[in-house]
Amino acid sequence: MKTGEIAHYTGQSTSEINRLLGLGQAAVYADPVYKNWVKSLDVTLLHQTLPMARAIYERLLPSFTARLKDSYGIDGSPMSAFTLGNWLVGFLQYPDQINQLAHLHRRIPKAALEEGLPDILQALEELPNGKREWQKAMTVLMLPLLSAN
Repeated sequence: MKTGEIAHYTGQSTSEINRLLGLGQAAVYADPVYKNWVKSLDVTLLHQTLPMARAIYERLLPSFTARLKDSYGIDGSPMSAFTLGNWLVGFLQYPDQINQLAHLHRRIPKAALEEGLPDILQALEELPNGKREWQKAMTVLMLPLLSAN
């Protein structure tokens, strides 16, 4: 995913995105600017529209999981649409635990995340309500995973 795309979905400047992407994951999670982005997300709207987002993820995840297996040799229990939606909302309710995302995604190569995120963001276009906030939240939460290691 390109810096300009991340800036578009987060509503932030490309220079700020580049700065954060140049940091390691731990530094991004500790960065006050990043923490403010997380706090600014509309958790209430995300929670209200969670069932619709889960339905989209339900359709999307099988192809994403197949791509991980075919392209990266990653096999195992894939994340369900229920889990994906819940962790996004859950981590926003407990932002001090958000750095656990790096641990949960440790076996997925950064390249796989960079390739898969645009598909997820595009699929969220189907949401009749809250699509922009879901796209922003997904991008903000994935940003540390796309940063320098």
